[in-house]
Amino acid sequence: MTERSDRQSQKDRLRRGMVDSGAEKADYREGKKRPSLRVILIIGLIIIAACGGIYLFLSTRHMTDYSIVWEKQDTAMTDPGTTFKGYEIFSGGIINYSKDGASYSDKKGDAVWERSYQMNSPRAFVREGYAAIADIGGTQLYIFDTETNTGAVETSYPLVDAAVSAEGVVYTVLTDGNAEYINAYRADGSPIDLSVKSLMTGDGYPLDISASPSGSQLITAYVGVNGSSIGSSVVFRNFDDIGQNADARRIVGGFADEFEGHYVGKVNFSTEDHSQAFFDGGIVFFSTRVLTSPEVIARADFDNEIRSVACSDKYVAVILSQDNVEMPYRLAVFNADGGIKGEASFDMQYTGFDICGNEIYIYNDSELRIYSAGGNEKADIVSEDFSFSKVVRTGLGSEYMIADGNDLICIRLQ
Repeated sequence: MTERSDRQSQKDRLRRGMVDSGAEKADYREGKKRPSLRVILIIGLIIIAACGGIYLFLSTRHMTDYSIVWEKQDTAMTDPGTTFKGYEIFSGGIINYSKDGASYSDKKGDAVWERSYQMNSPRAFVREGYAAIADIGGTQLYIFDTETNTGAVETSYPLVDAAVSAEGVVYTVLTDGNAEYINAYRADGSPIDLSVKSLMTGDGYPLDISASPSGSQLITAYVGVNGSSIGSSVVFRNFDDIGQNADARRIVGGFADEFEGHYVGKVNFSTEDHSQAFFDGGIVFFSTRVLTSPEVIARADFDNEIRSVACSDKYVAVILSQDNVEMPYRLAVFNADGGIKGEASFDMQYTGFDICGNEIYIYNDSELRIYSAGGNEKADIVSEDFSFSKVVRTGLGSEYMIADGNDLICIRLQ
């Protein structure tokens, strides 16, 4: 009995020891899984500091060299007899178009679609996932998305201008010599049941149009005769239900006094709420948050000539002449609502000017300068290997795709 009792006592002691040991191990493991709040804060601060350092390095470093990653030929555009070529940044890639046809290559340089046609004066219009190529002065219009040619239109009168929305709605301005007509089409080329006629002796001659992303709003710049003088005006139209309550021409707002003595050469819809008119003395910024009553929300006036304009959904930018022999040009970047974003002076003779994301590209055949939207110069690249006809960032680090005639070249900046 005693022996059995001792044996039982030993088992109990052993069992208690195993339980205590397991509890200690569990506590140890629990301690490893749950570091103290102080340790967590220190690790977090280190990560934040590292990210800040990387961002500062990437945003302030200045790149002047490059390496070629790959080269591809646009096989759809190899006709040596083609004398006219145009390029547009489109959905991260590049549209290459001529009088004989157009093609779109994605950011990898792979051909996505191509279309043959015969046009005398082709012009490409792009907006996010849709593009339109129109024969200005002719009657042909082709509509594309990022995958294919979605539609074709034969207009009843010669084309003066066009605008495409992010939803694939395409507006056209047509003329018969006495009046201008605004017609609209779906992405498949089918007509939308609306048509606006304006006499040139009334509003004047339309110089430029731009559609809002949804396609429900349109801004038009006119030049016309007012008494003995020639002046400009800007007209807003709404083709949604609100516009039906306006007038037969869907006009919900018009502005002329703001441009007295000046000419408006370009208009742009950045977002549904923000648009701009560029004239020979500055920029007027509009808000259409109240759809029935567009209003001026900001204005930028310049003493010097506007040489070039570039627009995106976030920014608008202009290149101005300035009275500086060493730095004859000034880049000015604005937010869509008119707030100044950045400025920079430069001396390069340029042929191209684009906004892509948060970057500004200024280039000629042999040189590319890249600026941040804040006006900081990020790169100055001189090339003897190819010409800069169009530039777009691929989204992979410091890699950019260059259009050079029929060639597409990807470079990595260093």
